[in-house]
Amino acid sequence: YHVRANAPPLLLITGDRELEMLGRYEENAYLMRMMKVVGHKETELYELEGYGHGMTEPAFPLLLNEVNRLTKKKKKA
Repeated sequence: YHVRANAPPLLLITGDRELEMLGRYEENAYLMRMMKVVGHKETELYELEGYGHGMTEPAFPLLLNEVNRLTKKKKKA
C-alpha cells in the first residue's frame, strides 16, 4: 500500500541507529530501499547522529526545508 512509485514525497528522519529505538533506523532504511526499488524518486532518509528517539528539535529544520522545497516545486508546476 505505501510502497509504490506514485506515492507522495517521503521524508524519513531517525535518530542515531545506536541511540534510537532498536531497529528503528533499519526499518526506515528498508522502507527507503523498497521505495527506490519500485521507482519512487522522492524518498530521503536522514539519520541524526548523536540523537535518540526524542530528536524532534534537530528534525524540525529538515522538515521545514522539505516543505519549502515541495511548495516551491508545486508553484513552478
